[in-house]
Parts: sequence; structure tokens; C-alpha cells
Amino acid sequence: MTYNNKLIKKINLAGKSVAKSVAESSSDVFDMMADPRYLRQSSSLINEALQKGFDVLQLADGDIVTTGTKTVVYRYTWDTEKGKLVKTKSESSRRPRRAMIEEEEEENEEA
Repeated sequence: MTYNNKLIKKINLAGKSVAKSVAESSSDVFDMMADPRYLRQSSSLINEALQKGFDVLQLADGDIVTTGTKTVVYRYTWDTEKGKLVKTKSESSRRPRRAMIEEEEEENEEA
């Protein structure tokens, strides 16, 4: 067997195991996206966000991310126990403006 055939055979073997794990995890996401409660809530959430001028992104795992002109990010995750979309905290790289102002005032008082 030539080197190219061995390499292709290794890639195909790895691809089959990865495909199985992806198929198993995607079935859970498919079940969630087929849930009528998810469909109703997500469609109304998306419509409201679009009417307010937000950008909307629906991720492959079912999460919905909306961003607006105020650079406010809301992320919604499907909670299977509650059977509804739940707003989750998004990580922010910025500190609140109030905290920055207070730090500047403290530095000015010390000087």
C-alpha cells in the first residue's frame, strides 16, 4: 500500500468516528429544535428583536444571540427542564463605565 493510501485510510477512519459523535449530539439539537415550544418562543423572540433593530444570530446548538445598537448582547439558551428559552449572562470584555469613572476619581483624589 502506498503512503497516500495509508494516509487516506487513516483520515477516513477518523472521519467515521467523528461523524458518529456529531450525529449523536446533533440528534439532541434536532429534538430541541423540533419542540413546538422552542419554535414558538424562538420565532417570537427573533421577530421582536428584528422589529427593535437588533441583529439576530441563531447558533447551531439552538442558542439565540441578539445584538443591538447599544452594543448590548443577550444570549438565550434552551432549558429542557423548564421547557423555555432562558436569558443567560454573556461575557463582557468591558467594565461598566461607572466603575471606570470611580477609579479615575479615586486616582485624582490621591494626587
